[in-house]
Amino acid sequence: MSMLQELIMAVTNAERRIDEQIGQLSAYVTELDNVTGRVSSALPGSTQEHERQMLQQLSATRAEVRRSIEQLQAAKGMLAYVRKI
Repeated sequence: MSMLQELIMAVTNAERRIDEQIGQLSAYVTELDNVTGRVSSALPGSTQEHERQMLQQLSATRAEVRRSIEQLQAAKGMLAYVRKI
């Protein structure tokens, strides 16, 4: 196998792994949404500090995971560009 073929295969494998990670992280976002919904339903209108902090942390975690997904998508785009060269 030529060096170029090996490089193309490595890039393709990296893209596949990125897709797998995006899928797992997307499933995690869905789970975070479910947990947030359950917490909100269980504590409607609660003003307790620890409950408010819990919801804020869930929201912050979701935002970080979404940013990770966006970064992985950008990396995959760069790999696709490299593969085309």
